[in-house]
Amino acid sequence: MSLEASDSVFGRGTPLRRLFQRYQRYIYYTISVVAFLASWEIVARFVAADLLPSVVPVANEMVSIAVSGAFANHLVDTLGRVAVGFFLAYGVSIPLGIAMGRDHRAEYLFDIPILIGISVPGLAVAIVAIIWFGLSELAAYFSVFFLATPMIVFNFWQGTKSIDEDLIRMGRSFEVSRLSLVRNVVLPSLLPHLLAAARFGLAISWKIVVIVELLGLTSGIGFMINRQFQLYSVVGVFAWTLEFTLVMMAIEFGLLKTIEKRVTKWRDDGHSGGARAA
Repeated sequence: MSLEASDSVFGRGTPLRRLFQRYQRYIYYTISVVAFLASWEIVARFVAADLLPSVVPVANEMVSIAVSGAFANHLVDTLGRVAVGFFLAYGVSIPLGIAMGRDHRAEYLFDIPILIGISVPGLAVAIVAIIWFGLSELAAYFSVFFLATPMIVFNFWQGTKSIDEDLIRMGRSFEVSRLSLVRNVVLPSLLPHLLAAARFGLAISWKIVVIVELLGLTSGIGFMINRQFQLYSVVGVFAWTLEFTLVMMAIEFGLLKTIEKRVTKWRDDGHSGGARAA
């Protein structure tokens, strides 16, 4: 193909170029996944054949546990534990993070406990929770709450401190009540941080729940990973781990990111409108 013909097909403004620009995110996602699988297969075949299973046996095992219904049964238990612990942490973190961002007394009071909570190893918390609460759901709830809350609070805290002070002063000059100021100024400004904290907190929560299940519970994804470990089944460990990872990625990209794009669309529209006006 000549250079002129190539430019006519892929040049700026051509149908193929517009199609690529529209779907380039998914194209690069596909390239990334294919490169990952190819690298995995090469390493499994030629570098660490005794340690790393190849892609096909793991994929077959993933299909098997999905078709049998075992994965769905244990997934429900894990997601239930994640949901309870996460929503408890999220509900406490919103007012606490806003208070720390708006009131220096609250910031001084909770600064050190929050930083300590961020630094505590998750494995240690999971072990202590099992000692305290035994092999019960409370161990998972407590672990998620204890470890996710400091992370989410920190996000809200920093987000609240970044709010435009001119808006706050304007509201006070019109004698707007504190509750109305929070509802109409603080929370809309915190919307991107609310969504980012949800995604970040959820990512922490499912990791912690899997650890607790692996250590002491009798159902859930972590329990099944531990069971495959006891059977010395590397294929089983990979299959359960990857299948659960795919579910969490679907929640992240299919649900949370879609919600984030829709509820923050007004910000993008505002920026684009301002750019056009300029």
